[in-house]
Amino acid sequence: MTTWDGLKSEFLGTVHLDHNGASLWQYLLSAEQAALENAPASAGPKYNDPLIGVRVLGFLLQDLWQHQSHSFGLIPYHRLCVEIASCLSPHRVIVGSKGEAQAQNAKIYELGLLYRNHLMRVFRLDGGPLPADSDHPSRPFFAGVRQRIIQNMKMPTTTPTARKHALLRDGYRCVVTGAFDYESCKLHPELRARATATKAARTPLDCAHIFSESAQRGDHKLDYGRGASAMAILTMFGFTNSAENLVGGNVEKHFNILTMAENLHRLFDRMEFWFEEVIGEANTYKICAADPDFFDVLGAPPQRVTFTVDPDVVTACEAQGRPVPALPSPSVLAIRAACSRVAHMAGAAEHADRILRDLEHISVMAEDGTTAELFASRLLQSMPTVRVGA
Repeated sequence: MTTWDGLKSEFLGTVHLDHNGASLWQYLLSAEQAALENAPASAGPKYNDPLIGVRVLGFLLQDLWQHQSHSFGLIPYHRLCVEIASCLSPHRVIVGSKGEAQAQNAKIYELGLLYRNHLMRVFRLDGGPLPADSDHPSRPFFAGVRQRIIQNMKMPTTTPTARKHALLRDGYRCVVTGAFDYESCKLHPELRARATATKAARTPLDCAHIFSESAQRGDHKLDYGRGASAMAILTMFGFTNSAENLVGGNVEKHFNILTMAENLHRLFDRMEFWFEEVIGEANTYKICAADPDFFDVLGAPPQRVTFTVDPDVVTACEAQGRPVPALPSPSVLAIRAACSRVAHMAGAAEHADRILRDLEHISVMAEDGTTAELFASRLLQSMPTVRVGA
């Protein structure tokens, strides 16, 4: 996957946008060119937020058109077209003037950076290990642990219990590599025997969220912006009626969690890889990565996975008259995949990494103004709304 290539006009012929999208594309090309020409000489394209903004819109428009076969169809594409079109009628400017073009570009940059902030807030964060399962220390009988977890599945779910549910549903294995959970194997001889019999690795596992935990919580001021961003993205993809259910108290529901090795969890949270649905094959996904070396560096994980509920869990649920835990939602995974692709194609993820790296070496603004663009870019990333000068 390449980044920073720009919104080249030949992409129009490649993706075959409809008439509406093709007409809007010309305005995006003009805005991109203006962003390149007007970049501050001191920073060049390094902290060029307007450039990031217009490329986020452009690549998002392309991606939504190309992936219309998913359950949300063309709903997000048409909604994005409407939003881009709204940027083309600025107030109090003379039609056809240079001022009109500048005002249009400024609106496009603002909209693009708003989407940049939304997708980065919701999907990209520093993943860390969740609290370990505290349901021991006395090596309880494994079947009893399974039965107790299933009985409690209807109770309000917290982060630690979500981890238990995910581990149980996924057979105490990473959904990507198949590795068993190290701590669980230490506690339960049955799991240890399975790992030995299948010659599977054992490693610490985490509970990864498709929509990030903090993005779905609106009960703390710190998380309000993330919650609003999650709502905005869900609404764009047509989840108007169910958005409240996903963003509110159902943060830890089974459809939004996956069991994943700690190192993969961190990369997943940084949008380094994602799952793309294989159309026509239930719960089967292609693993896609921004870095072509991803599969070599991580010990050649499979490039395709099928999510299943552990057969013993299905049997136990049926015996207790309990519903079988839901698998990760194809729709929610598809939204994350779209946002991950756009973040890398538009350079937004690379841009965020560069800013954080540079901030590690610069703690205060330089008196000569050479760090102004860096701090301005970081400020724009944290704002719930964005204003960019024409």
